[in-house]
Amino acid sequence: MANRSRFASSPIPTIIRRFFAEKMLETSAALAFTTLLALVPLFTIVMSMSSTLPFVDILIKRLDALLVESLLPSGSAGVIVAHIGKFTDKARSLAAPGIAMLAVTAILLLHTIEQTFNHLWLVKPRPYLQRLRLYAFVIIVFPILLGAIALVSTHAITVSLGFIGDTGWDYRPIYKGLSTTLLGLFFSFLYYAVPNFRVRKLAALTGGLFAALMFSLMQKGFEIYLANAGSYKSIYGAFSAVPIFLLWLYLSWALVLIGGLIAATLFSRPRR
Repeated sequence: MANRSRFASSPIPTIIRRFFAEKMLETSAALAFTTLLALVPLFTIVMSMSSTLPFVDILIKRLDALLVESLLPSGSAGVIVAHIGKFTDKARSLAAPGIAMLAVTAILLLHTIEQTFNHLWLVKPRPYLQRLRLYAFVIIVFPILLGAIALVSTHAITVSLGFIGDTGWDYRPIYKGLSTTLLGLFFSFLYYAVPNFRVRKLAALTGGLFAALMFSLMQKGFEIYLANAGSYKSIYGAFSAVPIFLLWLYLSWALVLIGGLIAATLFSRPRR
């Protein structure tokens, strides 16, 4: 009875109830579709901005290499990244009207994400000018900052391993842990900055790290499934990465929304 009472007073029932009552699975599907449409435009804008600034391209590539380890299913990551790279290269050769349409598509994705996060926190959206500043920061500034952290962190690990010497240990878990931590910081930033709500740092960090850890577990689950899905690959052939990527997007957004509900339920206070 005491255990049941503690469970009822914890935020877990509220998170579960809101997730299903507010149809977060349907929201995840809508966000997955929007992401699919806006992925190339968003990459094009970020890469175009990075190529115009010194050293930024190196930071973005370092960030890309680390986040791919956490954001994509390992069995299909290479195929997905290769295709996104090809589409992005073609998109960068578009004329001004085409680039403008890509920018609109990317902004619509950010607008949809902001609307969804405001719904999680049950608040009204911020004024349009503040939204545009937030979108610009998310697209341009934040990837550079995160890339700098990734570059410094990997360099520090490489140098420290050089001092340690060859011990025969497998250091891949260290890099995996680093990429998961960076992903957690990325989600924490989204939970902290996107909602029109004064989210406590601890709440955002809790939700972000939870989402990142769940991503890591989901990636491992996909890896096991793909290793034993020979018939699936034989049916779809070269297109097998497409349905896997769609399912991955859908489940990814479900995890992001669960992390958002955790951050919205814990330690938060209204923005004044």
